[in-house]
Amino acid sequence: MSRWSVVVIGLVGCLVSGCVGLMPGSSLPDQPGATVIFQPSETDMILSCLAEREGLTRNEMRAEYAVIEEQVSGNDTDSIPHLICLSLHRQASYQQFKDGMEYLADLIDAKPDQAASLRGILILAQRIDREKISRWTLANRNLDEKEGLEAENRELLERNEALKNNAVQDQARITELQNQIEQLKDIENILKSRER
Repeated sequence: MSRWSVVVIGLVGCLVSGCVGLMPGSSLPDQPGATVIFQPSETDMILSCLAEREGLTRNEMRAEYAVIEEQVSGNDTDSIPHLICLSLHRQASYQQFKDGMEYLADLIDAKPDQAASLRGILILAQRIDREKISRWTLANRNLDEKEGLEAENRELLERNEALKNNAVQDQARITELQNQIEQLKDIENILKSRER
């Protein structure tokens, strides 16, 4: 047999028997590979919950919130991220939102290893809160201005009505005075005609 034939047979034998797996940098076929276990953080759970529940109606959100709130009240700390998620939902009431921010602040204290990402959510929630308050303040200011303008408009309409009434009365007086003037002219004409 030629030298090449021996090399080829040796390589085929190694491939079939798994010798190639013994090369540096490769693992043995009998050894299991390293298993990576992903454990979602509280932040991941809150954000994924928000994405999953985005389409909830107001009634669905309220019902789910009531169930989770009852679980949290019963000291089920595993449900706190879910409650925070629902408190950030667009259908949540302002009180639910504020309660969720408090639970989030408590969760930051309870999970110092995840504090940075949880604090990021809290900062976003605080920003949303400031925007809501700013929008409500602006809406209240606009409502106050609207009520002021409506009161001013009512006052102007009342004044206009009073001026119209005065104008009608003045026109009636003018007409009466014109009639009296005509009567006086008639009397004067009668007197003049008698004197002749």
